[in-house]
Amino acid sequence: MDIVFALGVRSDKEVIDLIDYASNDASIVNIYFASIHDADEKCEHFRREDKAFDFVDKMLRKTRFPPKESIEDAISAYLFPRLNSRRHKACFLGYMVKCLLKAYTDHKKCENRDSFKNKRFKLASELLERELKVHVSHALRRMTKALQRDLYGDRDVHPIEHYLDASIVTNGLTRAFSTGAWCHPFKWMERVYGVVGNLGRANPLQTMIDLRKTRQQVLYTGKVGDAR
Repeated sequence: MDIVFALGVRSDKEVIDLIDYASNDASIVNIYFASIHDADEKCEHFRREDKAFDFVDKMLRKTRFPPKESIEDAISAYLFPRLNSRRHKACFLGYMVKCLLKAYTDHKKCENRDSFKNKRFKLASELLERELKVHVSHALRRMTKALQRDLYGDRDVHPIEHYLDASIVTNGLTRAFSTGAWCHPFKWMERVYGVVGNLGRANPLQTMIDLRKTRQQVLYTGKVGDAR
């Protein structure tokens, strides 16, 4: 409840409107009241945005790996990073709660997260853009350091090809294509793991056949390497 008010929500009614789950089920109403009561016990005046921010910041600092950024920057960067405004983040959070409540009351079937229809496909242009940006930046940093050694050491300056190590970009792209480990959208030191393969798109049937051939080792309770 506190994170919702930290996103700029002003009242309990606005929270209910964001969730937008009209149900006469007493258990749902009890969940609402229990959430409000729990938030009131843990954080006094939690409906004030500054108090909610302080409480969320205090809870984040108690985690094993607290963010280095301020609470405002952490929410902007790590909480639904593709959504720009806090209002949009609050609306999406309300939608998530609505889906959970629907599943709790058996009004919505639980989805299979391993199903392809619940996966988000990264297009080649998007993946290559991030990957090239990281490796080219790495090559430029290496080139700058090597060039500075010759500039400040009274040495002869060589042609630019002498300082630019193109293998950094080549090896980085080769590693990404062979392992399926791509650069994270906003955490440059982390990788995003996925499936790499040729996908035929001559017709929908060929696309589905290629998707069924795709195999990936994942951490779940089923048999490792099942066709995804």
